[in-house]
Amino acid sequence: MSGPGSTSRDLEARLGYKFRDRSLLAEALTHASAQESHNERLEFLGDAVLNLVVSDHLYHQFAQDREGRLTELKAFLVARKTLEEVAERLQLGTELQIGGGLEKRGSVPRSLLGNALEAVLGAIYLDDDGQLNSCRRVVNHWLTVEWSTVEGRQFRRAAKQELQTLAQQQFGALPTYTVLQSFEHPETFAFQVRARVGKRHFPSAWATTKKEAERLAAWEALLELRADHAD
Repeated sequence: MSGPGSTSRDLEARLGYKFRDRSLLAEALTHASAQESHNERLEFLGDAVLNLVVSDHLYHQFAQDREGRLTELKAFLVARKTLEEVAERLQLGTELQIGGGLEKRGSVPRSLLGNALEAVLGAIYLDDDGQLNSCRRVVNHWLTVEWSTVEGRQFRRAAKQELQTLAQQQFGALPTYTVLQSFEHPETFAFQVRARVGKRHFPSAWATTKKEAERLAAWEALLELRADHAD
């Protein structure tokens, strides 16, 4: 793997940030399999910075949206899959230092790319003396594609199918749905439904049809499971 030393200028151009201390960039691009000084602490820091920057952007860009919608948008923007795609666009895989069995694979596992991206953001935060201006600028640059499409995305539409897939992968079980409450009004119905996977229960959701309540309950479960994965 090529390191940041020989290609740092090209890499900085792709990242949209010029480091004052390039040792931070080198550390951010060093996996724990390569050496004792690696990027896990920077990844921890970068994850927090990313969540703050994205939350701040969404709060101001979607000033009329409620918390649930903002949470939905944020979940997409900071998801592992999204970060991996961004890291691929920035060609971080050619820069990441790995060792041991990973090096013998001949290519960087895709799952490491999102972690490296967060580590780079943590490095930028430190290099900029803990200021967020540069972090905001680079995150907006990195997520240009995602920002342009995020408003029109309908994340909850396939929530039940996504939960079923995730539940089978993580728990080896299918989700079930329980109607906790229901009531009938002359003009409408309402159902409160809770999703369950194995022995784990998730926050309930209300809707005017049982089908819609199940879909929203599945989304609540997905948010929790994704948060677990992010941790």
